[in-house]
Amino acid sequence: QNQRYSDLVSVVQFDSAAMVTVEKKSISNVPSALGFSGGGTSFLPAAARACALAMSTPSTHTPSIVFMSDGEAGDANEAATRFSQLNNSFQGHIANANELDLNVIAFGSGASHEQLKKIASSSRNGKFQMSADTAELSNIFVQIADKGQVVNLLEAEIGKRISDAVSDRLALEYVR
Repeated sequence: QNQRYSDLVSVVQFDSAAMVTVEKKSISNVPSALGFSGGGTSFLPAAARACALAMSTPSTHTPSIVFMSDGEAGDANEAATRFSQLNNSFQGHIANANELDLNVIAFGSGASHEQLKKIASSSRNGKFQMSADTAELSNIFVQIADKGQVVNLLEAEIGKRISDAVSDRLALEYVR
């Protein structure tokens, strides 16, 4: 889908719990920074929140999920099942969507690639990618946006913001 200023963005941040910190805001009104706290990692609460947001997407929009983690979780199989259930429900609820657009990104050395690959495989449109640093992460977001042919908007509005947040997170993890 083409990214436009009318596109809506939601952000679900998670550690052992999940919290919606941005809900259906115009891409141009997404906060430039998001706070976070470290902790254990649980994928299922974040998957459930992301799926609920995707199902409540206005009919004028097509949801696309970017699921990122720097850790591993004991509930990865359950999260993959939840995304698979969402994928199966797309045919009846989301116009022009046959499969869930699911981009799964592992960042940092602590991310479980196998668990995140399993989550990505819950949709035929699922894609797993790895990012060791913020430059790679920014490039991944450019690739995701390129599917919609509007690289500059996503890179300017989202890529930098997420890179900054991830950079802060990785710096805090390094300090610990």
